[in-house]
Amino acid sequence: MAWFRKTEEAKREKGPQSSESRISEPQLPATAERGAEKEEEDDEQAESELTTPTSPSKETGLFNSRFQGLLAPVFTCFKDDDRRSLDVRPINRYAEWLRSQMISGVLINGVVGEGPMMRVRERKANCEYWQRAAVRHNLMIMVQVGGAPLPDVLSLAAHAELVRVSGVVTLPELFYRPHNVDQLVQYCLNVSSRCPTRPFFYYHMPSMTGVELDMVEFCSKAEKCIPNFMGLYYASADLEMGQRCLRFGRVVMLASTALLASGLMSGFNCSSLVVVNIRPDLVHRICDAFDDNELQLARDVQRELNQLIEIHTHDCQMEYWVVSMKNWFNKEFGSRQVGNFCAGPARIIR
Repeated sequence: MAWFRKTEEAKREKGPQSSESRISEPQLPATAERGAEKEEEDDEQAESELTTPTSPSKETGLFNSRFQGLLAPVFTCFKDDDRRSLDVRPINRYAEWLRSQMISGVLINGVVGEGPMMRVRERKANCEYWQRAAVRHNLMIMVQVGGAPLPDVLSLAAHAELVRVSGVVTLPELFYRPHNVDQLVQYCLNVSSRCPTRPFFYYHMPSMTGVELDMVEFCSKAEKCIPNFMGLYYASADLEMGQRCLRFGRVVMLASTALLASGLMSGFNCSSLVVVNIRPDLVHRICDAFDDNELQLARDVQRELNQLIEIHTHDCQMEYWVVSMKNWFNKEFGSRQVGNFCAGPARIIR
């Protein structure tokens, strides 16, 4: 069996019902200007069709320290209208296709999914629809709750607890950035306390967040004071530090496609790669070649994959890279004629 296949079937239990009404959104004060009220009314009208579904009666399995698998950081589906409105219609087909490609789970509302570009209501709706699809197709689901003002981050974390996702991951505070490990641990402790029964991960992406702290020290301190801390979502090019974070009982998900082959040789056994959405066949070939000890083949396929990414992306800046990857995703599925399945345009302005 290849390393990316799950060794255990996800356990399913009944979970509490969840709805938007259980976590109230901040309301504008009665003295708010009419212009702000009008803007809110326009937002509500645009989102009127985003009535969140009844929370599924079953939950997905929780991440545990023995997890090995491939996750897809999924693109958020938007309509091609002026507002780039959230489109939940393709989600079930999207989840079904990923499962058919032997993908173990998904990360939603992440950097690739443009979570920081979405309103809280949209992020919650996207989470609930993906949770329903994950239960139906036996996928793990991780939700990213960071990249927003702290009250919204806490609300999103509490919502993830109610929906009973497989795991929660957060970016650091992006405005009042932590300057040392202790500050980062305290921030994560605050967020994780709102989802106490969900495995909790920190999203380490220094190229975007500007938070370049020692993750070895962070993991050691986080494990001592955060009861539900599970590990890292590791999107850094510093493979040496990532390797030093690998410990029994800790999950470190490699999130750099270009380093997959090197990561496998360094001991990583789970990954979350954006290219899994587009060319899972090449990712599986790299993993299979490594399992079969065909290291030259793994290197060759890795080189092929890196060249494809370079062809389809034309700017080193992350925001442009996400737009290019989403365009590639839509183009790939259009050429395969797999039905009416498109993630729509990106919200990021190029």
